[in-house]
Amino acid sequence: MTVSGGAGGRRGTVSGLVLAVLFLAVAALLFVAVYYVLPGHDHFYGLIAIGILSLFFALGAYLAEAFSTQAPIQRAVSWAFAGMGFATLLLTLVFAPNSPLSFVSTIIGILLVLLVLIVAVAGTRWRVGQERGVAQRESQREAWRARPAPSAFTYATAHPPGEAPPPSSGPAPPPPGGN
Repeated sequence: MTVSGGAGGRRGTVSGLVLAVLFLAVAALLFVAVYYVLPGHDHFYGLIAIGILSLFFALGAYLAEAFSTQAPIQRAVSWAFAGMGFATLLLTLVFAPNSPLSFVSTIIGILLVLLVLIVAVAGTRWRVGQERGVAQRESQREAWRARPAPSAFTYATAHPPGEAPPPSSGPAPPPPGGN
Protein backbone atom coordinates (compact mmCIF):
# COMPACT_ATOMS: atom_id res chain seq x y z
CA MET A 1 0.00 0.00 0.00
CA THR A 2 1.38 3.40 -0.89
CA VAL A 3 0.49 6.58 0.87
CA SER A 4 0.71 9.84 -1.02
CA GLY A 5 1.32 12.63 1.41
CA GLY A 6 -1.99 12.65 3.27
CA ALA A 7 -3.73 10.76 5.98
CA GLY A 8 -5.51 8.56 3.46
CA GLY A 9 -3.86 5.99 1.28
CA ARG A 10 -5.78 6.88 -1.84
CA ARG A 11 -4.23 8.89 -4.63
CA GLY A 12 -6.12 11.53 -6.56
CA THR A 13 -7.26 11.28 -10.13
CA VAL A 14 -5.98 14.51 -11.71
CA SER A 15 -2.38 15.32 -12.54
CA GLY A 16 -0.80 17.71 -10.06
CA LEU A 17 0.80 19.68 -12.87
CA VAL A 18 -2.56 20.14 -14.64
CA LEU A 19 -4.18 21.36 -11.42
CA ALA A 20 -1.29 23.74 -10.74
CA VAL A 21 -1.43 25.23 -14.24
CA LEU A 22 -5.21 25.56 -13.95
CA PHE A 23 -4.96 27.38 -10.62
CA LEU A 24 -2.20 29.68 -11.87
CA ALA A 25 -4.02 30.55 -15.11
CA VAL A 26 -7.33 31.32 -13.39
CA ALA A 27 -5.54 33.34 -10.69
CA ALA A 28 -3.56 35.35 -13.24
CA LEU A 29 -6.71 36.17 -15.18
CA LEU A 30 -8.59 37.21 -12.04
CA PHE A 31 -5.70 39.29 -10.72
CA VAL A 32 -5.30 41.14 -14.02
CA ALA A 33 -9.06 41.67 -14.23
CA VAL A 34 -9.21 43.10 -10.70
CA TYR A 35 -6.27 45.38 -11.36
CA TYR A 36 -7.67 46.74 -14.63
CA VAL A 37 -11.32 46.99 -13.54
CA LEU A 38 -10.49 49.36 -10.70
CA PRO A 39 -9.37 52.85 -11.79
CA GLY A 40 -5.95 54.26 -10.89
CA HIS A 41 -6.97 55.87 -7.60
CA ASP A 42 -8.55 52.58 -6.43
CA HIS A 43 -5.46 50.43 -6.94
CA PHE A 44 -5.16 50.22 -3.14
CA TYR A 45 -8.43 48.30 -3.00
CA GLY A 46 -7.34 46.28 -6.02
CA LEU A 47 -4.21 45.13 -4.19
CA ILE A 48 -6.27 44.28 -1.11
CA ALA A 49 -8.67 42.26 -3.31
CA ILE A 50 -5.74 40.48 -4.99
CA GLY A 51 -4.29 39.59 -1.57
CA ILE A 52 -7.62 38.20 -0.36
CA LEU A 53 -8.18 36.29 -3.62
CA SER A 54 -4.68 34.85 -3.29
CA LEU A 55 -5.51 33.52 0.18
CA PHE A 56 -8.65 31.88 -1.20
CA PHE A 57 -6.59 30.34 -4.01
CA ALA A 58 -4.15 29.05 -1.37
CA LEU A 59 -7.02 27.36 0.44
CA GLY A 60 -8.36 25.96 -2.85
CA ALA A 61 -4.95 24.59 -3.84
CA TYR A 62 -4.58 23.02 -0.41
CA LEU A 63 -7.97 21.32 -0.73
CA ALA A 64 -7.14 20.26 -4.30
CA GLU A 65 -4.41 17.98 -2.90
CA ALA A 66 -7.17 15.40 -2.44
CA PHE A 67 -7.75 15.28 -6.21
CA SER A 68 -4.10 15.44 -7.24
CA THR A 69 -1.89 12.51 -8.13
CA GLN A 70 1.10 14.60 -7.04
CA ALA A 71 0.23 16.26 -3.73
CA PRO A 72 3.61 18.05 -3.30
CA ILE A 73 2.91 20.15 -6.41
CA GLN A 74 -0.44 21.28 -5.00
CA ARG A 75 1.15 21.94 -1.62
CA ALA A 76 3.80 24.13 -3.28
CA VAL A 77 1.13 26.08 -5.18
CA SER A 78 -0.78 26.52 -1.92
CA TRP A 79 2.34 27.85 -0.16
CA ALA A 80 3.04 30.22 -3.06
CA PHE A 81 -0.49 31.65 -3.04
CA ALA A 82 -0.44 32.01 0.75
CA GLY A 83 2.92 33.79 0.67
CA MET A 84 1.75 36.10 -2.09
CA GLY A 85 -1.53 36.85 -0.32
CA PHE A 86 0.01 37.66 3.06
CA ALA A 87 2.83 39.66 1.49
CA THR A 88 0.45 41.64 -0.72
CA LEU A 89 -1.91 42.41 2.16
CA LEU A 90 0.77 43.37 4.67
CA LEU A 91 2.87 45.40 2.24
CA THR A 92 -0.20 47.19 0.90
CA LEU A 93 -1.44 48.07 4.38
CA VAL A 94 1.96 49.13 5.71
CA PHE A 95 3.55 50.90 2.73
CA ALA A 96 0.64 52.31 0.70
CA PRO A 97 1.60 55.94 0.00
CA ASN A 98 -1.94 57.26 -0.50
CA SER A 99 -3.93 54.90 1.68
CA PRO A 100 -7.59 55.88 1.95
CA LEU A 101 -7.71 54.21 5.38
CA SER A 102 -7.24 56.07 8.63
CA PHE A 103 -4.38 55.15 10.94
CA VAL A 104 -6.70 53.16 13.23
CA SER A 105 -8.23 51.30 10.26
CA THR A 106 -4.76 50.46 8.99
CA ILE A 107 -3.72 49.08 12.40
CA ILE A 108 -6.92 47.02 12.62
CA GLY A 109 -6.31 45.68 9.10
CA ILE A 110 -2.72 44.73 9.95
CA LEU A 111 -3.87 43.00 13.15
CA LEU A 112 -6.54 41.05 11.24
CA VAL A 113 -4.02 39.91 8.63
CA LEU A 114 -1.57 38.90 11.38
CA LEU A 115 -4.35 36.98 13.15
CA VAL A 116 -5.14 35.05 9.96
CA LEU A 117 -1.41 34.44 9.51
CA ILE A 118 -1.12 33.05 13.05
CA VAL A 119 -4.09 30.74 12.44
CA ALA A 120 -2.52 29.56 9.16
CA VAL A 121 0.84 28.87 10.85
CA ALA A 122 -0.86 27.01 13.72
CA GLY A 123 -2.86 24.93 11.23
CA THR A 124 0.30 24.15 9.31
CA ARG A 125 2.11 23.03 12.46
CA TRP A 126 -0.83 20.80 13.39
CA ARG A 127 -0.94 19.31 9.88
CA VAL A 128 2.80 18.59 9.87
CA GLY A 129 2.44 16.83 13.22
CA GLN A 130 -0.41 14.74 11.84
CA GLU A 131 1.62 13.79 8.76
CA ARG A 132 4.55 12.74 10.96
CA GLY A 133 2.21 10.55 13.01
CA VAL A 134 0.79 8.96 9.86
CA ALA A 135 4.28 8.32 8.49
CA GLN A 136 5.36 6.76 11.78
CA ARG A 137 2.30 4.50 11.90
CA GLU A 138 2.84 3.48 8.28
CA SER A 139 6.48 2.52 8.95
CA GLN A 140 5.42 0.47 11.97
CA ARG A 141 2.67 -1.15 9.89
CA GLU A 142 5.15 -2.05 7.14
CA ALA A 143 7.58 -3.51 9.70
CA TRP A 144 4.75 -5.60 11.15
CA ARG A 145 3.74 -6.80 7.68
CA ALA A 146 7.33 -7.77 6.89
CA ARG A 147 7.52 -10.14 9.88
CA PRO A 148 6.50 -13.73 9.28
CA ALA A 149 3.08 -14.64 10.56
CA PRO A 150 3.25 -16.41 13.92
CA SER A 151 2.12 -20.00 14.09
CA ALA A 152 -0.93 -20.85 16.14
CA PHE A 153 0.96 -23.88 17.47
CA THR A 154 3.75 -21.92 19.16
CA TYR A 155 3.60 -21.05 22.81
CA ALA A 156 4.24 -17.34 22.17
CA THR A 157 0.95 -16.95 20.32
CA ALA A 158 -1.05 -18.83 22.98
CA HIS A 159 -0.16 -16.43 25.82
CA PRO A 160 -0.10 -12.66 25.93
CA PRO A 161 3.33 -11.00 26.03
CA GLY A 162 4.69 -10.25 29.46
CA GLU A 163 3.25 -13.38 31.04
CA ALA A 164 5.93 -15.60 32.57
CA PRO A 165 6.37 -18.87 30.66
CA PRO A 166 6.25 -22.10 32.64
CA PRO A 167 9.56 -23.86 33.23
CA SER A 168 10.40 -25.91 30.20
CA SER A 169 13.33 -27.84 31.61
CA GLY A 170 13.65 -29.88 34.74
CA PRO A 171 11.47 -32.53 36.31
CA ALA A 172 7.76 -32.27 36.13
CA PRO A 173 6.06 -31.31 39.38
CA PRO A 174 4.56 -34.19 41.33
CA PRO A 175 0.87 -34.80 40.84
CA PRO A 176 -1.38 -33.53 43.63
CA GLY A 177 -1.83 -35.99 46.42
CA GLY A 178 0.93 -38.27 45.15
CA ASN A 179 4.47 -39.03 46.31
